Amino acid sequence: MIIVDDDDISRHGLAAILSSAPDVNVTAALDHRRALAWPDWRQIDVALVDAADERREDDHFPGVAVVEAIRAGGSRATVIVLTGHFFNGAIRHRMKEARADYFYHRSELSDAAVLLETVRDPRKAVPDPTDPEEAIRHGVSRRSHVNRAVRHALERDLRAAIAERQNPRSRGWERLRRDFNQEAELIAMTSDGRIPDRHQELPSLPQISRFLQWATRVKTRWLPGGDG
Repeated sequence: MIIVDDDDISRHGLAAILSSAPDVNVTAALDHRRALAWPDWRQIDVALVDAADERREDDHFPGVAVVEAIRAGGSRATVIVLTGHFFNGAIRHRMKEARADYFYHRSELSDAAVLLETVRDPRKAVPDPTDPEEAIRHGVSRRSHVNRAVRHALERDLRAAIAERQNPRSRGWERLRRDFNQEAELIAMTSDGRIPDRHQELPSLPQISRFLQWATRVKTRWLPGGDG
């Protein structure tokens, strides 16, 4: 099996625990970037993949790209996702799209015996979002491709381009919207999650920004005494 985790201590701790079992062979313990360069996932039977890395500036959920790489290589490996963002609707949606098999809160696997038992016999499939209307409010339907949309946006740095936009009515921006939606297939939505009153074929630039915020950023909660 392979372990993929952005945190050095967590990654090496997981590897040490799992390697201690005589029936578990840990082939490698990698961060997300090195995992994307792994040469042949077809030789791996289990991948334990951490979903998130909040230090990333591009996408807080690099585990999605790792799962996609596993599947793109034709691997039938059992993919177990662990995350501290268990209730985040976007990561649930994206991991389903990427065809992960199982999904656990990081705290559920903090006990060594439970971790070993889960790797041997995982049982918790990727759950549906707790608020199914959240994705709809961003224009996501059954036809949409969230991961393709994110990949397209990251390759072209659309977030920065939209933030710095000038003359949003120019044909260049319409082309950007059209190219983006060829990948995303979003439904045009207003900022309060309604279908626009007038006919609108493409998502607006603000909608694309809202969608990318939802799809690529963890949700932060303010706590008393915290720094926000």
